[in-house]
Amino acid sequence: MKTTYARPYSTSCYTRATLALALTFLLTVVLIPGIGRAQQDPYYSHFKFVPQAYNPASAGQRDGYICVSALSHNQWRGFNDYTFVDRPPSTDQNQVISNVAPSTYNFNISTQVSKPGRRSFGALGLSMYDDQLGFMRTSSLKVQGAVFAFLGTGRLSVGMELGLTQFGYVNPQFRFLHPNDPRIPQSSVSDQKPDVGIGFLYTARRLGPYIEDLYMGTSMSHVNGARYALANAGTYTLDRHYYLHGGCNIPVSRWSSVLEPAFLVKYNSKPQVDLNLTVLRNQTYRFGVGYRQWQTLDAISLLMGWVHNQIQLGYSYDITASKIQTVSNGTHEFFVKYCFQLDHKDDQFYWKTIRDL
Repeated sequence: MKTTYARPYSTSCYTRATLALALTFLLTVVLIPGIGRAQQDPYYSHFKFVPQAYNPASAGQRDGYICVSALSHNQWRGFNDYTFVDRPPSTDQNQVISNVAPSTYNFNISTQVSKPGRRSFGALGLSMYDDQLGFMRTSSLKVQGAVFAFLGTGRLSVGMELGLTQFGYVNPQFRFLHPNDPRIPQSSVSDQKPDVGIGFLYTARRLGPYIEDLYMGTSMSHVNGARYALANAGTYTLDRHYYLHGGCNIPVSRWSSVLEPAFLVKYNSKPQVDLNLTVLRNQTYRFGVGYRQWQTLDAISLLMGWVHNQIQLGYSYDITASKIQTVSNGTHEFFVKYCFQLDHKDDQFYWKTIRDL
């Protein structure tokens, strides 16, 4: 494993890092209100590797690279709808609606922006996801931008995203409590609205003698709280969601490994807490565990991955801890990320004097 030698960490550096972390935390406290409604945003077991999905300030965090990531999340496999079968009066004992479990697909791409011969001053990115829960489907495409402010050995990124989010019902097959209820959709219907998000992220290459690649961020999605008109089905509001996330790397040279702790707190109606601890062995193999709590223990994740140069592959299996485990086969998630380096040689090269010709 590559050994890194760092200069001594001064007291002023500690002070700047502490102030930046305090600012990030303060922004989270200020942004989070005391009231909310049900969780609407998707969640990811590999949240550490797709921060662009929930924080636009995470765009362009890899210096000199364009990074692309994709993720597939298939939750509660085998979960079917038996509403027409086991709730009297039954209308059709054979009418079982399959594939109503949540499924999410996410794609991200970002790069830094700089002037020739100078360090980057910001980043641009694109993030999209498609999330289906039962008969409800949400699709989003957002353009992201971020500006950088350098604080000692760290960097504060302020990001914003703007795009379109579509919400609606796809081939709904609801069972009526009252026949011909006009507010129950009987056919596909959708609406799309502008969607805005903001975020902050602080990163530092080192913090003290043991911690590397520290990051801590906060963000708010659906700032504008768009309301979707769904014909007779009424309206649907996409509520604000609030995030606090962070993590770091802790090299353990004795084991030729790197510990990778990470956390994510998502808040809307109730806080959802995700904790991950992975180990990267010989810069190649990754394995670890995750914990998710939403009111009570929701799931335990088993994570594994493979790293080769700029390619990362990951897989996780969530062991459902709630009562849903009796009717589902757990959750599967696949993740891939690839970063390729930008070639700035032509942009950064210039003649100093005529003798260089």
